[in-house]
Amino acid sequence: MAIIKKGFSHPKLSMVFNGGGRRCRMKSSRSVIRGVAVSFLMTFFLAGCAQNPDVRIGHDHISGTIAKSPPDYMVCVQDELRGSSSTYVVKENNSLKLFVENTNPDKASGLVEVYGSGSQYQYSAYQRDAWYDHGRLLDAAYVCSRT
Repeated sequence: MAIIKKGFSHPKLSMVFNGGGRRCRMKSSRSVIRGVAVSFLMTFFLAGCAQNPDVRIGHDHISGTIAKSPPDYMVCVQDELRGSSSTYVVKENNSLKLFVENTNPDKASGLVEVYGSGSQYQYSAYQRDAWYDHGRLLDAAYVCSRT
């Protein structure tokens, strides 16, 4: 219990005095509770929207051309990552994809795609949270494109 002077006023709080004494208790206001609940729910829902589900939508990516065949390029990237993460290579249509940790782009921590035909092949590499391991996948994709 707090002792408060009778002249105390605050726009968000309402006070109820017990009898003629100086002791008081705070009366909960439904509008304050609703405001707190709405703020909490908005923060909760907006935090979920802040994450990009697909790894390809993120900010950390690199692209270019490769000087070797797509299978050789993927082997090179896998060798660069050896021991640090599990990788999965998937062939789709005219592209070859290397997923890191998971074959679902919404859950994968990284993805390298190689596409093209003939002797012209391009790659795109995407990494979620590249700051965490200093962009190891992006570095591997770049280094392997040059050798």
